[in-house]
Amino acid sequence: MLNAKHKRNKKTKVRTVARISGGGAGGSSSVSGASGSTSISLAQRRVIIPRPDVLHNYLEYSQVNQYLDYIVHRYPHFVKLYTLGTTHEKREVRALEINWNNPENNELPSLARMQATKRDEVFKKTGNKGPLVLPGDVNRNIIFIEAGTHAREWITVSTCLNCIYQLTERYTRNIEVLRNLRFIIVPLVNPDGYEYSRKTNRNWRKNRRPHKGSKFVGTDCNRNYDIYWECGPSKTNRNTYKGERPFSEPETRAMRNILDSLAPNLLFFLSLHSYGQSIMYPWGYSRDPPHHWRELSTLANTGRTAIKSYNGREYRTGSISALTKRTISGSVVDYVYGVLNAPLALVMELPSRALGFQPPVEMISQIGHESWFGIREMCKSAFDLRNKINRSPESNVLPNPKLRPRAEAGAGDSKLASDDSSDKEQHKVAQKKKKRTKRSLISHHEQILELQKRRNALLTASAPVRPVTAPAIVTPATTRAAAASAAATTLSGQGQGDGPTNSYFVSRIKAYGAGRI
Repeated sequence: MLNAKHKRNKKTKVRTVARISGGGAGGSSSVSGASGSTSISLAQRRVIIPRPDVLHNYLEYSQVNQYLDYIVHRYPHFVKLYTLGTTHEKREVRALEINWNNPENNELPSLARMQATKRDEVFKKTGNKGPLVLPGDVNRNIIFIEAGTHAREWITVSTCLNCIYQLTERYTRNIEVLRNLRFIIVPLVNPDGYEYSRKTNRNWRKNRRPHKGSKFVGTDCNRNYDIYWECGPSKTNRNTYKGERPFSEPETRAMRNILDSLAPNLLFFLSLHSYGQSIMYPWGYSRDPPHHWRELSTLANTGRTAIKSYNGREYRTGSISALTKRTISGSVVDYVYGVLNAPLALVMELPSRALGFQPPVEMISQIGHESWFGIREMCKSAFDLRNKINRSPESNVLPNPKLRPRAEAGAGDSKLASDDSSDKEQHKVAQKKKKRTKRSLISHHEQILELQKRRNALLTASAPVRPVTAPAIVTPATTRAAAASAAATTLSGQGQGDGPTNSYFVSRIKAYGAGRI
């Protein structure tokens, strides 16, 4: 009897061990002692990858990558990670894709998952290793956010990581934007310069690629894009050096590749910088507004209003050239809006002016949350505006060398040349109209001044003549006597109180007035 019970217990233990080591639907874990290979379950991988504190610290480059790996392992059903390129110092530029409508997402309802699966099967044959690109304006739903272009702007990296945190770890609060939009986020475009600013020079701005024949190192990645690039600074010692040629830097080439591939589906591009506390739209290379400046202004004001309602912080809105009071050529925002024809593109300059490029650690969470509040509302507004903006090469106000090349011959290029000349004529007419308006205002002002002069002359002529009396000569002696007389009169009118009488003080004051004291 005992032997039978022992055999039954032994069989039960064997079944239990087999159930643990065997593959189930929820994940498998098997260990092979002979070969030493180990297969780790998803739950165990979550424990292995620690989570950095992205809300209250400025993270190092390795910690940024660690957080991205953590997010991918925790939410593998709707988050993917891509390597866009490698920098001069062999660091990776990485992009995170957050696609809630991924057919592998278990949080999706069954009907939506079926539709997403059918759509995904159609485009699997393309063999695209990057984010999935769907043709047509109907699928124009990608929000692209990038940060860390300038090395010293640490707060932009933290704010971008906060956006990832809100869209993944707090996805239930942001389900509305996740259902309608796909997010591609590059939290650190310039990792070499970022690490150099952390360890060597806090105010370093450029990347770290050296130049032949120069002792100066680095290029401003936000002056290296191919839109009016030739107008940028050409001296290597400048903080805003444009580079040897367009896209000469590995960071900008990595950004160009992913942006060009996503251009058909790109809805809204947002570039994070600091510390101007403003939301700006193109153009940076010209002071003239773009064709859809009203929609861009509406989008910027939406973010401004949302941030103000969150904590009362006031952001400025306007074009890049108007708010910075200078022209900026070769920027990524102008490239995305002007060359790739993205419907909406903005620059968000984070606070704060008083603290410069390094707000204290205590303000990281506050700035990140308020910025996300504005970014989320701008994403909703962009989704509402997607069908109201029809971007085409002819929609730019200024002639763009990438969109409207100046052709020497050919019937197909005659329309482009005529459009170019018509834009020039319209610009000249607008400038003449401004000058006429200015001249008319000046002449109107001069007429008002002339009328005021005539009125003053008439009033002076009609005023009665009054005799002019010479002013009394005031000397120190007369002033002294008058003051003494007034003080003596005041004291004489007062009654006696406790102590000596006022007559003593009156006599002393009279003596002072007579000059005897």
